[in-house]
Amino acid sequence: MKIKYDAKNGNREVWKSVHRTYLFHNDDLEILREYNAEIRGLYNYYRIADNVSVLGNFAYIMEYSMYKTFAAKYRTHVGAIKDKYRIGKNFGVRYETKSGSKVMLFYNQGFRHSDEPAIGNFDAEPKVYANASPNSLIARLKAKRCEWCGAEDVDLDIHHVRKLKDLKGRKKWEIAMIARKRKTMALCEFCHAQLHAGKLD
Repeated sequence: MKIKYDAKNGNREVWKSVHRTYLFHNDDLEILREYNAEIRGLYNYYRIADNVSVLGNFAYIMEYSMYKTFAAKYRTHVGAIKDKYRIGKNFGVRYETKSGSKVMLFYNQGFRHSDEPAIGNFDAEPKVYANASPNSLIARLKAKRCEWCGAEDVDLDIHHVRKLKDLKGRKKWEIAMIARKRKTMALCEFCHAQLHAGKLD
């Protein structure tokens, strides 16, 4: 976003959302996922704050930054983007998986105060792999948490390699598996598809 100062109102800060040029080369789902990860991460970090609801203003700026990013990518205007991607009252992107068509919605779960802090490394980059998952494969599947992007309550695929020594360590996900000395990684369907498409890093 850009911050301007309104001289007529005592130099009050005025926040203005802007598009993100560096996301133009990403597909629609990747763009939406990036914004969702940042919003969810900041909320989880500050959810124990009494005034966490003020993050609604941040989410509004992020929402319009996303609209403007899509609009700039497709050389159209925000209104057309909102109409194109409207799913009920929400903004969403439809995508295909091996189990059928699915939808990812823009974050719409609010910013309610919680007395319990969220567990995780929420001020890190959204795609950084965290060493925080259970050791048991069954427990990892039951956790329903992607071990790459951190998405929660999702169906998981298990990515498996035959031998760790076959990994070259050139990709971040390979480095993560080598570091943990584990031949499996529990991934959401999107991340698993991205891995096999060579786009996970």
